[in-house]
Parts: sequence; C-alpha cells; structure tokens
Amino acid sequence: MQWCLVKSLTLLVVACCWSLGAHAYIVNASEYQWLEDHPKVKVAVVAERLPLEFSDPQGQAQGYAVDMLAQLASQTHLVFDYHVFSSISSAVLALQQGQVDMLSSAPRHHRLSPFVHYTQATELQTLVAYQNLNHARFSSVEQLSGQKVAVVMGSSAHEIVAKQFPNLSLQPFTRLFDAMQALAQQQVVAIVAGNDEVAAQLRAMPQWHMQQAFQFEQDLEHRFAVRDDWPMLVSLLNRGLNSLEPNFSQQSYHRWQSIVATTQPSNTVSYWWGLGLLLLFIVIGTGFLFIQQKFHRLKYKATLLREQLDYWKNHDEVTGLPNRRHMTRLIADWLDDALPMSVLMFDFPRQNEVFENFGQHLGEVTREAYAKRVQKSLRRHYPEAQLGYWYHHYFVVAIPTVNRDKEVIAIAKQIIQSCRGWLRLEQLQLLTRCHVGYSCFHPSRDAIHSDALLANAFTALNHAVKDGSSICRYHPDFSQASLVKLTLESKLRKAIANDELELFYQPQYCLLSNQVIGAEVLLRWFTDGGAISPDEFVPVAEETGLVLQLDKWVFENAMRFMARYASQLAKDFKLSVNFSAATVSLGHAEKIAISYAQQWQVNPQRICIEITESAMMEQPDEAKASIQRMRDAGFGIAIDDFGTGYSSMAYLKHLPVTLLKIDRAFVSGLEDNLSDQHIVKAMVMVARSMKFQVLIEGIETQNQANIASVMGCEQAQGFFFARPQAEVDFVQHYLPKPHVKEPLRLVGS
Repeated sequence: MQWCLVKSLTLLVVACCWSLGAHAYIVNASEYQWLEDHPKVKVAVVAERLPLEFSDPQGQAQGYAVDMLAQLASQTHLVFDYHVFSSISSAVLALQQGQVDMLSSAPRHHRLSPFVHYTQATELQTLVAYQNLNHARFSSVEQLSGQKVAVVMGSSAHEIVAKQFPNLSLQPFTRLFDAMQALAQQQVVAIVAGNDEVAAQLRAMPQWHMQQAFQFEQDLEHRFAVRDDWPMLVSLLNRGLNSLEPNFSQQSYHRWQSIVATTQPSNTVSYWWGLGLLLLFIVIGTGFLFIQQKFHRLKYKATLLREQLDYWKNHDEVTGLPNRRHMTRLIADWLDDALPMSVLMFDFPRQNEVFENFGQHLGEVTREAYAKRVQKSLRRHYPEAQLGYWYHHYFVVAIPTVNRDKEVIAIAKQIIQSCRGWLRLEQLQLLTRCHVGYSCFHPSRDAIHSDALLANAFTALNHAVKDGSSICRYHPDFSQASLVKLTLESKLRKAIANDELELFYQPQYCLLSNQVIGAEVLLRWFTDGGAISPDEFVPVAEETGLVLQLDKWVFENAMRFMARYASQLAKDFKLSVNFSAATVSLGHAEKIAISYAQQWQVNPQRICIEITESAMMEQPDEAKASIQRMRDAGFGIAIDDFGTGYSSMAYLKHLPVTLLKIDRAFVSGLEDNLSDQHIVKAMVMVARSMKFQVLIEGIETQNQANIASVMGCEQAQGFFFARPQAEVDFVQHYLPKPHVKEPLRLVGS
C-alpha cells in the first residue's frame, strides 16, 4: 500500500511539472476530423513487461509506454482506453481480431507486421542471453547451437532468434516469468530477451541465480503498433513524439527502471510525502501566476484557433479549395433556394504516377499547381463557378443558374482546355489531361438531394473514363447499370457462401483412340429466376475482388470430385481447372492449388491448371515464378485460348507449359477456310517444337475432328463429343460403375 501511494504521488507531481513544460502542437484539418470521428482509442497493455508496461495491483496500466501515451494524449487530445492482457501473444491476437486498436509496446515480427503500422522508435533495449550462475559461461550464440533456449512467444526476441539463428532449439513460453522459471529449474540452458525486462524480474526474484552470458548485436526498439487502416493515428503519434521535450523519453524510461527496482517497503514515505507536497505547492502557485498573466492572450489565441479549425474543416490543406464538406453544404443551400444549377466533376489521373515516382511532396505541389491552373481559367471565363477539391485526384465545379447542355459543355471544354498541356514543376515536366462528367438540376422537374446530384456527376465521370470520352452527361441508365452490378455482386457473395454454384464437366477426348482422357471444369450458376451466364457474373467478380473467392470455391470442389470418385477414374484421367488472371498474377493460384490438393489427397499429376495468355502477361515475372512452383509441385500447366492473346514465343518457351489449348475461334472456319487451317497448323508446329501437347476446343462436326487430327492435334473437346454436364450425369455416362462385392453365402456341408 505504501509503495502504491509513493508511486501515485510521484506520478502526480511529475505529471504536473510536465503539464507546464509540454506544448501541444496544432493538428491539421484531416487530423482534427479524424479525432472527431474516433473519440477513443483502445490500447492493449501486457500485464508483466517491466519497465515497458505492466498492470499494478489495482489493475491499472502503468509503465514507460503508458507514460508516453499519457504525454501524447495531453498534446493531441487523444483519449486512450487501456485493456490489460496476460501475454504478448494474446495482445497481438486481440489487435488482429479488432478487439483493440493499438499495442502500447509492440513486438516486430511477421505475424503482426501485415496488420499494423509502426510509429518511430522511442527507446532501445539491449537483446541479451542469460544463463544460470553454476554453469560454464557461454560467450557466443554458436555455443548454444542445438541447445534448448527459452524465449517469450510472439516477442521481438523470438522473431530475431528464430529468423537469424535457426540452429537453436527454441522453447517458447507465454510469459517472461515462466521462461525464467524454466531456466532456474534447468529445463533450458539459456533465455534470450530484453536486458531491462530480465533485470526487472531478477530484482523481484533474487533467488534465481542468473548471470548475463553475452549480448546480441541487435537491439530491441520500443514502438507503438497501430491497426493498418488507421495511418492518421500513426501520423499523430509520430508528430507528438517529435514535439516532446529533449530527453523526456530517456528520463521517463530511467524513472520506471528505478520504480520497479524498489521491491521492499520503504521507511522514507514521509520524506516523499513532504517532497511531493512541496513540489505540488510550487506547481500550483506557478500555474496560478501563469494562468493569471496569460488569460487574455490565451482567450485571443483560442478564438483564432477556432477560426482556423473551422477553415481547415471546410478547405483542403494542400490546394486551399473548398473541400467535400463545404461543397456539399453549398450545393444543398442552392437546392433549398430552388436555383437551377450544374455540377461537374473532373479528374487529375496522373496524380498517382507523381506520388508513386516522386513522393508526397512533389505530388501535393503538382496537385496544387493543377488546381490553380483550373481556378485561374474559371475565374476569367465563369466567375460565378465554384471550384472545390473532392478527394484523391477528383475535383468538383458547381455553377448556379446554368443547366443547359450547351452551356455546361462549353464550361467542360474550358476545364479540359485549361488542364491540357505541360505542367512544369521543379524537375518534373508533366503532360496533363482530364475527363469531365456532369449532372444538371432543373427546379421545375427535378427533386434531388445534394449527395445524389454529386453522385450522379461522379458516375458520369467514371463512364467518361471507362469509355475514353472527354465529356459525359449523366443518364439514369448509368445508375441502373450500377444497381444491377451491385445486386449481382451481393447475390454472388451469397451464392459462394451458401454453395449455390455448381460445377459442370465437359469431356476431353483423345483423337487417336476416341476415348475420354479427362474433363474441363466449368462453373455454372442457377437461380430461381434462371441461369446466369459466366459472361455476366465473372466480370463482376473480377471488378469487385470476388474472383479469388470464386477460384477457391471452384478448385476446392474440383478436388472434392477427384477424391470422391478416385476409385472409378482411369489412371490417365486428368481434370482441367481454370484460374483467373488476377489470381495467377498475385501469386494466389499456387497456394490454392497446393493446399487443396494436399487437403483432399489428390495427386497433382492428375490436375491440369489452365491459365490464359493475359494472366501470364499481366505480371510476367510473378506469373512465371508462380507457374514454375505449381509445375514443380506436379501440376500440369495449360495455356487456355491460345492464339487470341498477345504472348510472345520468346516468352512462352521459358514457361513450364505442358499443353496448348487452341481457341474455338479458329475452328468454325476449319473446314472451308484455308487461313484458319494454316493458322492451326502453324500453332501445332509451334507446340510440337516446344514439346507441348495440343488440345483443340469447339469441335462441332466429324469433319472438323478429322481435319484437326490430320493437322496433329492430339486432344479435342466440343459439342460434337459432348456438352458440359452436371456431376451426376458425367459420372453416370463416363465413369465405370464402382465394384460392389457380392455378399457371402453360406454353403451347406
């Protein structure tokens, strides 16, 4: 109890002293908005990590990291809500699952890094190895090779040792106390952890006779880890850390080291009480004089600050233009007054290139210069027009009393003219361009909200970009098409989740033996309203990111089919499964194929993965590496729709391809078109020169099959042989019946 009183009083006095010395910095508009939207930040604190963080006997979060956050909170107006966890692993898991927003003392390791952004380092801690006193002292990590070494699960020390010293036999423990207890009981020969954390435990447990063996070259950095979708919080924390008083971090760290070192009751409580009260009176007296002298000045500054914050809330900090909030309110006021108007949106599509290649500073300078060029032109020709910054690389123009297409198109042309040309900034010379979409309001026939009017202009701009046109007027059909797309996306998500899709199988034949040698998996979607063509839902899946889930569903169910009918399938039967271009180029195809084949115990040599030419050429290096890994795992690789894409022979010869599929586009004229015959023959010769097998698609007549066979095609599929069939029909028609053992019959003697 005495220790708690001493500690609390000391914290109170020091906090009062810091409150006078600390100086809060002014947040910008976007940060102020973020603070309004996120009034409280949930912070994970580990219960036993002295001196970085710990939980006192009353369950309150304490330690160096908590002190730092308290100081940052006083500067940035952040409010932190602390949640105590028993171990590092449980705190990391809570952050990954969204139970908390940040870690007060973050380990750096591969399991955490994809989910967080780190702040800058505030303090360093030496990484050391400790051992028992009664053992010969280790002098290097090599001497620990093959030995059992304790580490704290999920800590930075665990990550460093596991990655850089794989020869060690690591024994992970949930808490540092457990790891050190294992060392004291000689279950391990050493423990690797931060020196200050180990020292704090040893001061509390002197009966553990341990000594420092050696230090590692790596240091452990104290950082805060914030959820990856809150970069604004990272910016606030970093700015706060940079504005701290010199040596504040080091003084705070040493102070917590001294507090945790005091483990016995002290007889100097009265001394600390007296000193604390004296300091408290000094602080209060100084603060009273300071407030009395500066009251009027602070009041004046507060007024200026409110005006500045109001300006920042309604204007873009880079261009100085009215922002989305201000423009929405302005248009709403005009609508309330029943003013005819037009809203135009235009883009600066090259802003992404500038940011990616030249950095944020030049990107913002370029955006500002672009906005000034358009603003100057509008003020000269259309002074009543209001230009605003929307977001990202989009701008909006609102013009009252103008709603005729001819007049609006003239304004749009003026915007395009002012945007077109060279933009020269520092070392950058940029050829700029833009597209314009617009929507008009007629008070006599329209009833619309400001958000809807702006959304219509944005929809028109997207259509202009998609169609490659300079100017596009909004049409209600645009919204209807978007609604159909959103509805289809929602239904498709539900269909994938509820297994409402179905796989069909189209047999593949050997042209020499006229026998079924495999089948291609085709995806079908049947609803109460009828079948939905893949030509409709696959593009939606690709645009919305559902294509990865779709590929997973198809491949898993294809492997389930192979496992279910393994005993009935011929030894040389191969199943062909398609992967989308996005799944291949992003490296997901190999993970899906290998994991599901292992899960269903399917031999990869019985699976042929079909990949389009476009998938290979979108990210050629990544696609080549991914395809090679699938081929190394045993899967066959087929180039689908060969001849319709744009792959080069020089590139294809380096790919581990086993089969070329000639597209059906060359089959329709195969009987009477010499050009198609020459093209098919040339593709077969190319395939044979590269030692690829050839399968021709879309065979619909006997004559086409004969010509394809004469030209050297080994395999074929098409309606002439069989249409795609549901699983039940395919099994019934093309797979032999499973062998059923006859029941045993008793034979009389």
